[in-house]
Amino acid sequence: MGEIELIVVVGPTGAGKSRFAEQLALERGGEIINADSQQFYRGLDIGTGKTDSLQSHVKHWLLDVCEPGEYMTATRFAAQADQIISQFKVETKLPVIAGGTGLYIRALLEGLDDLPSRDPIVRDRLQREWEEQGGIELHRRLATLDPVSAARIHPNDPSRLVRYLEIYEVSGQVPSSLQARKRPERLRYQTHLYYLQDDRERLRAKIADRVRAMLAAGWLEETRRLAEQGIDWREIPNKPIGYAELAEVLRGKSSLEAAEAKIVQKTQQYAKRQNTFFRGLIQVPAYSASGSKVSIVSSAY
Repeated sequence: MGEIELIVVVGPTGAGKSRFAEQLALERGGEIINADSQQFYRGLDIGTGKTDSLQSHVKHWLLDVCEPGEYMTATRFAAQADQIISQFKVETKLPVIAGGTGLYIRALLEGLDDLPSRDPIVRDRLQREWEEQGGIELHRRLATLDPVSAARIHPNDPSRLVRYLEIYEVSGQVPSSLQARKRPERLRYQTHLYYLQDDRERLRAKIADRVRAMLAAGWLEETRRLAEQGIDWREIPNKPIGYAELAEVLRGKSSLEAAEAKIVQKTQQYAKRQNTFFRGLIQVPAYSASGSKVSIVSSAY
């Protein structure tokens, strides 16, 4: 059905999405729209692998658009991305969406599930319960209410645990029943999606190297600056990996070596969950219908 209107680059953390997306944008005269939920936040730079827009040869959108502690939801992301894409169509620019936050990608390409709005009172209470009781207890509670949803997430995923329990308390319905709508037969945009994959062990090694490089680039000092600005890692939505561990180093409760090992492990676990999500995403026929296309690309470079 004519020329591809949207380029989307997805894959696990450490797979090289930023470099690949910039290469595509340079070759095709496009600009990049960020779809990494942590890179929306100002000040979270080194620890999120954020592109330095001043050094890049391609313009980037939706970087540094929120303060830490502010919520950037999938709904808000999709609405803002839609506006930018509409502007690109007028200016005949190619939108290149790049990021590893699968829910945001799905919201943009497929539309949103009909879920209740956030309730800050309920959310704050559940967040405190997670901090006091831990993820295992909240996961056990969710498993009793909604075993289907509980099977999809890890006890160490506070953002989704809190959100799923919030949905139940606000609506009286379990999240899996609300999310059971039929996936669309076609995407909202004619899309060429590139899914970057790599050998499992090679990706694990890349992640370890990436964490080491971030620490060498000043990640601990970045965490210190955030603390000096009065920012507590617990106030940052979606709990970016690494900042809490480095905050423990600054408090004298952990060694840098132990924090590095924990960050590497958590990042590798997150990459595994990302791959599971994206494999399920592209199995839907909509991703190859009506002119859309999926390309699986080796990121072994």
